Amino acid sequence: MDSVEIHPLAWTAGPDTLIEAPPGFKWLAMKIAEKTGAAVSGRPVWGSCDVKIDPTYRKLFHLGHGVPPNIAHLLEKNLGARVVRLDTDLYKLEAGNVEAYFIPVYYKPPDVLPTLRGEGTIYFPVPYRRIAEELSRRSGIPMAKEPITGCWVGERPSGVAYVVATGLFYPITLKLFFPDAVVYQIDPFRGEVRNVEPDFARLMKLKARSHLVDAKRVAVVVSTKPGQRQDEKAKELAARGLTVVVLDEVSPDLIDDLQVDLVVNTACPRIGIDDLDRVKTPVLNYYEYVEGKLDSRLAVRML
Repeated sequence: MDSVEIHPLAWTAGPDTLIEAPPGFKWLAMKIAEKTGAAVSGRPVWGSCDVKIDPTYRKLFHLGHGVPPNIAHLLEKNLGARVVRLDTDLYKLEAGNVEAYFIPVYYKPPDVLPTLRGEGTIYFPVPYRRIAEELSRRSGIPMAKEPITGCWVGERPSGVAYVVATGLFYPITLKLFFPDAVVYQIDPFRGEVRNVEPDFARLMKLKARSHLVDAKRVAVVVSTKPGQRQDEKAKELAARGLTVVVLDEVSPDLIDDLQVDLVVNTACPRIGIDDLDRVKTPVLNYYEYVEGKLDSRLAVRML
């Protein structure tokens, strides 16, 4: 627990509670379960959209992910549920007899952090909030009002956008939403500050391949995850003669196993963005396909 801070609600779990956690936080789920008698889900969860209601348990604790408006909308729509904000980054989902809580987990700031200068905004996914706060305090650069996710950036950058996160996933997310912005990744644990422009350019070159394919056989992917499922979009495309494929966890292997010329994705927009160098089958997200043009904002748009 020396490296993270978790909302105290987590310790109210009991035998009636199932705990979900993303890779990197499974150890924390295990520690909570050991102290409270809760059970731990072994499912891979990559965002709040991955939440899965299990009626065997009265409570579900989902660790480490924010609930942006687009995901909240789909959770409420697909589950007939209600999403309520209880505290900073803490949300409750009421679905029938099950209460699901999205519980924030924060990395504690390391002693040594990169030095930021100039104007701009500091962005962060939920686990990096405390580090973003410390960087803002030291630099005087303001923070975004809300966390970002892999499919949501709610605030347009003013000047340089500094994204606090290990890896390029979140900085590239912001660049996809606002391609004209200057975006820097701030790796707080390596002390690195990196302009993501070359990585974004490479990604868009890979995306261009999917727009150039002569597609005769096209499949439409629909996710069963309640924070992603969009049957109405799939039915619209099915009416055009496309074949609908219903999946839970979408992977490069599953996409390629369909053996089609093109996959149109209606689920998590990252399916049509990430791992493009690992997928042989061209993939377009719904809005890219219906608009028929290469535009990073269409690629990352979910609703």
